[in-house]
Amino acid sequence: MITKVVHGWRVGGLVAYLMGPGRAQEHVRPRIVASWDGRDSGWQPQQNGASEFDLELGPLIRALRAPAVAAGLPESDGEGKRGYVWHCSARVAAGDRELSDAQWASIARELLDGAGVAARGDAGGPRWVAIRHADAHIHIAVVLVRQDTCRRFWPSRDYPRLREAAQRIERRLGLTLTASADGTAARAPGRGELEKARRQGREPARVELARVVRSAAVASNGAEEFISALQEAGYLVELRRAPSGDPLGYKVARGGDVTASGAPVFYSGSKLAPDLSLPRLMRAWDESAKGSDSAAPVEAARRRVEGARAAVGAARRGQGGEDVDGIAHATRDVLTAMTGWSGELDAAAEAFDRAARPPRGSTAASGPSAVGLRRVARQLVRQRRMLGVSHEPGAAAVALAVALTALLREIAAWQRERGREHQSSAARTAADTLGRWTAMAAPSTSGSLLDHGFAAPRPQLDRPGRRRSDQPRG
Repeated sequence: MITKVVHGWRVGGLVAYLMGPGRAQEHVRPRIVASWDGRDSGWQPQQNGASEFDLELGPLIRALRAPAVAAGLPESDGEGKRGYVWHCSARVAAGDRELSDAQWASIARELLDGAGVAARGDAGGPRWVAIRHADAHIHIAVVLVRQDTCRRFWPSRDYPRLREAAQRIERRLGLTLTASADGTAARAPGRGELEKARRQGREPARVELARVVRSAAVASNGAEEFISALQEAGYLVELRRAPSGDPLGYKVARGGDVTASGAPVFYSGSKLAPDLSLPRLMRAWDESAKGSDSAAPVEAARRRVEGARAAVGAARRGQGGEDVDGIAHATRDVLTAMTGWSGELDAAAEAFDRAARPPRGSTAASGPSAVGLRRVARQLVRQRRMLGVSHEPGAAAVALAVALTALLREIAAWQRERGREHQSSAARTAADTLGRWTAMAAPSTSGSLLDHGFAAPRPQLDRPGRRRSDQPRG
């Protein structure tokens, strides 16, 4: 069961949307299945027109808002603060059986109790309703104001507790089991970002910027080169410096992505991904600067990948001293360096993204294998840009991909053994995708070996708004 929580200010607007037809007429027979006072379907609004969506929502909305009105809380906030309307969507997997309204009502109560939002038997708790308008999911709208004191409150650790409650429900009802929340998921675009991208016919700015920033970081050896690479690719970048002149941070924007007032919409590196903050990037650049360049980057990369696989295997046997999280993080740099040839390679790098991040509370330490992987990744990108021409993948490049596939599977096994299902699944998906590419590329390279090794089309960075035609959508 997948759960997602967002916060807002207008419970009336949320209820009107959930009880309405939806943006694409996707809502079918919207109905109240559970409520704070046990009336449940008794709160179903009366129909006041010919359409199933012609409903008298006023009584329900006024009842939900009453504690917030008594507390004097507004329905909007101009300071960017988090709203007191807690909106949770809960969805079962596509292959799970259809649940009844009564089962969904029980699930709603169990989720709210488990998350610490509305405890069972707490008559003075917040007011809420659960709304169903599809077979596979419900929405729960809660006004985070207690009825007995009319005081606004925030549930403690509601996100991880909600995930734990969902897993208990899965086991009890025999639903598809999902993994625990581990803090490794990429920060997803918000609703406003998605709607804006849909209107513009572009992918969300956050997604594009994370991809191009990572590519620029892999190819660079310092902040100045990194900033220049992004600017040359058409992105707006601002570098923040300390009084001493040392770089402290940066923010980046996509050309044409502006606010209502016309100002560029900037994202700091840490908002794109934790490891894209400038301090983390500078540490990686310092590490990759150690050692010397190779005259044959593809061969050097293959050897480094094979060495990293051996290190992970040793760690699985309890014999290695290297941090596998550090190796996994550096492996993503190698995958990033290989993007641009085909949709399969791009998809493999994207799939592995979550596998490269250590769980919440853990840190990745860079040992010799990780440092070596980062260095050869930068050499691969630099050689490719230097050649500036397009070749069919050579035998050396395919051999590198084969070795990398084996490393991804070794990382997946290591993560699975530690109960990291999200990361293990991401690594396996990346390995399968890369394996399909090598199976297709190997026959055409059986008798050839490019003198220059890994030479792929440039540029590595996308121009703002441009989407590679062979990149999988969705």
